[in-house]
Amino acid sequence: MFTDYVLLMFTTAPRRAKAVFNVLRGRRTVSTLFAGLTYGCLDLLDGWHGVALDRFLVAADQLVKDELLTAPREGYLQLTPAGVRRQRELRQTRYWPTAWREFQTADVRRFTQVSRLALQVGSEAVHGQSRYYPVTTNPSIQIRVKKWFRPWAASELGPALYASLHAFLASLTVAQAEVFVRSLTGFEHPGQTDQQLATEQKRLPVEMLVMRKDLMCQWVRWLKAHPQDPLWPLLAPLVKTSAVSKSAQQTYAAFLQHGTLSEIATVRHLKLSTVREHLLEVAILTADFPFARLLSDAQCAQLATIFAADPNIADWQFSTAQAQAPDLDFFEFRLYQIMRCQHA
Repeated sequence: MFTDYVLLMFTTAPRRAKAVFNVLRGRRTVSTLFAGLTYGCLDLLDGWHGVALDRFLVAADQLVKDELLTAPREGYLQLTPAGVRRQRELRQTRYWPTAWREFQTADVRRFTQVSRLALQVGSEAVHGQSRYYPVTTNPSIQIRVKKWFRPWAASELGPALYASLHAFLASLTVAQAEVFVRSLTGFEHPGQTDQQLATEQKRLPVEMLVMRKDLMCQWVRWLKAHPQDPLWPLLAPLVKTSAVSKSAQQTYAAFLQHGTLSEIATVRHLKLSTVREHLLEVAILTADFPFARLLSDAQCAQLATIFAADPNIADWQFSTAQAQAPDLDFFEFRLYQIMRCQHA
């Protein structure tokens, strides 16, 4: 059930429900990214892309009715004792993704469509077939696959694809390999649905959805490490160099070259607030941000003292810090929180 995966996103400490759900939905505001960082779920960013917020809220309401979640205050949810027990059971049984972080640095969904068609075309060509229903009729995807397929001879493509898939499948468990292969479409093999896979694997259809997405992410990760693979040319244009947005990358590059944020705003023709948001995004999504460029040792020492008795960084309030450090601005406060999360 979808509610099982919603329950697995919460702990006994209160979490902002909409922030958690927006991480899963791929919303990339600084507020959402910061929530993902503090709650330890950034690796799931965009994993439930396209799922409406209302569906998450309905699932959460049901979990509250079932007394598995409770709302300690408006907008926050946490596990009840019954929820803790149920979550413990789910962690032993439900499939949990391990490679969804790939959604941040590759267009995995586009590659899913492209690769499915490429494998179908290759399979049909090996068996001398030219008349069949393609798995997608998207013109741009068909053009891309045709361009990739054109230089290959069927006698060479078949063995190349077989070797490629065999090598990747060797990195999976038996159950994962079965699901991956059975979901593909090829010659006289229509590909199984999530319902069919669930029946075969004795799991829920939603688990098959999660597993298939995770397996595609694992494949993307594997292909990145094997650029000589025949399918790499289809993935390469869909890979990004960083999880950071292009505009934020440009702002960060300017930050590394110029002295002040005001100068960056002038050079980039941006508002100062936008420059700050870009730098916060970079700080959240990269591991080597130069915090010392923006935070002095004295500021860090003062904030460390203010929050010494509160280890839960997500609960820190700017008003608490400002009461003792009136010259501190919110950007510096948030940047310090991010630094503490990154260097915990």
